[in-house]
Amino acid sequence: MKNVNQGHRQRLRERYLAVGLDSFKDHEVLELLLFQYIPYKDTNKIAHALIEHFGTIANVLNAKPEQLTAVDGIGEVTAFNLALLRDVWFRYNKSMLQSKPLNDMSDIVNYARQLLSASKDERMVVVFLDNSHYFMGIREYTSHNENVVMVSPRQVVMDAMELKASSVVMFHSHIKGKPTPSVDDDVFTERLFVTLTGINVVLVDHIVFGEDNSYYSYLEHGRFDGMMEKFLDVNANRKQQPHDK
Repeated sequence: MKNVNQGHRQRLRERYLAVGLDSFKDHEVLELLLFQYIPYKDTNKIAHALIEHFGTIANVLNAKPEQLTAVDGIGEVTAFNLALLRDVWFRYNKSMLQSKPLNDMSDIVNYARQLLSASKDERMVVVFLDNSHYFMGIREYTSHNENVVMVSPRQVVMDAMELKASSVVMFHSHIKGKPTPSVDDDVFTERLFVTLTGINVVLVDHIVFGEDNSYYSYLEHGRFDGMMEKFLDVNANRKQQPHDK
């Protein structure tokens, strides 16, 4: 079957190859994507319909397949492929961030947002790094509950020892409410900080995200200074105590 839109499609492809996506409107970007899945229909109309229905290209790619098929011209296969793009993009970003050291706070926050995106339960993610802050491994802990994560400092320490990590970065999300740490968050963080310090592993940061994507960083708020002072005081007191002969 002849494709009456082939000339238009070819012009869009050539334009993309020449200048990239910067000059494209959102519906034109969707057109380029739809070319791959819908060979014989006017994808310009379908792309406009998607933007009209969802408002933005971000909302289109965040939509579930069953929501996408509500738009005329979008079948199950096309809806699946559009929904898949978002998860592939997150996986790409995660892979890119894992290939370089997490030294910069903006990189750490960006990486954390990628890991915790679209989570419906309160979830804790711990990233283990080597002495150059390169990615070594990751552990995720969740209780499938909106309000609590069931994990102990001991478990995190055991994982750090297993991976022979030099440092740890910890993230978790408050699904509902602000990112302000709870009393339980503070207690957990201090216990983990002290225990990791005792085995020469650095807790680089603990970042808490709120429902509006705002965050609270223990490092940025200087919370680790007090924990280190307490750790040093406890160790000093232990050394001063007499030992049984």
